[in-house]
Parts: sequence; C-alpha cells; structure tokens
Amino acid sequence: MGTFLVFLAGILFLGGIIFIKPRAMQDVKWKTIVNWVLYVLWFAITGTGISFIYINSSVGHVKATSTAIFLFLGLSIVLAIVLARFLGFIGKKRNQQNTNIEA
Repeated sequence: MGTFLVFLAGILFLGGIIFIKPRAMQDVKWKTIVNWVLYVLWFAITGTGISFIYINSSVGHVKATSTAIFLFLGLSIVLAIVLARFLGFIGKKRNQQNTNIEA
C-alpha cells in the first residue's frame, strides 16, 4: 500500500508539472522561478499534511488530527490561491480582442 501511495504522489506531482508548465514559462525569469518554488512548496506542504493527518488518525490522536487538518489544509489553500494568482488562473482576465484593438 505504501509503494502505491508513493507512486500516486509521484504521478500527481508530474501531472501538476505538465499542467502548469505552459503558464509558468510565459513570464519573466524571476516570476517563473517563483512559480516553480511555490508549486514545489505547495506540493510538499500538502503531501506532508496528508501523511500527518493519515498517521495521526490511524493511531487515534484526535486533537493532533484536527490541528493538522486546520494547519496544513489552511496553508495548502493559501499557497494554492497565491500560485493560481501568479499563474493567471484567477484574477485579471486577459482579453485578446482588447489588446488587439489598443495596439
């Protein structure tokens, strides 16, 4: 079971890279580096949180499990929103017609 979970985490990590690569490489170099660092940090925090929650819930540590859910889920959501904003998935909409008319 553990090997399958490690394999699944690797597949999800690579899938995320394939998903954000086109948008992450569009901007200037510093923004590209920030995007990749945020992605790796987000994935590490999410993976750590999931394993921490799984381990504590399997042993019966209710307080540690609820604290981990609050802490890691909160951090993961905040980092995901920041990353999505940097990548342009949320926030300002780019309208191709408006840029053509202004140019």
